[in-house]
Amino acid sequence: MGTNINVTLPDLIAGYLKRKSKEEYLPISAIARKYIARGVTEELIIEYHMKGYSISRISENIDVPVARVMEVLSRLDEESDVDKTLEEIEHNSTDS
Repeated sequence: MGTNINVTLPDLIAGYLKRKSKEEYLPISAIARKYIARGVTEELIIEYHMKGYSISRISENIDVPVARVMEVLSRLDEESDVDKTLEEIEHNSTDS
C-alpha cells in the first residue's frame, strides 16, 4: 500500500493544504499526497533528462504520459531562457 511518513510543514504550506482540502472536499492527506507526487514526478523527469534519457524512456520509467514529460521539460526550457536573459541583462549592465 505505502509507507507512512510524518512531516512537519511550515505554516504557510500547511495553511495552503488545509484551504485546498476544503475547496476540493478531500482530506488534507490526499491533497498533500497529490502535491508531493506531482513534485517528485517533476524532479524525476528532470533528473532522467539530465542523465540523457529520451522522452519516451522517461515516460516509461516514471509511468507518465509522454505529454506530461514534454510539458515539464518545456517549462524547464522556459526557466532556462529566463535565466539566460537575466544573465545577459546583468552582463550588459556591468559593461556600461
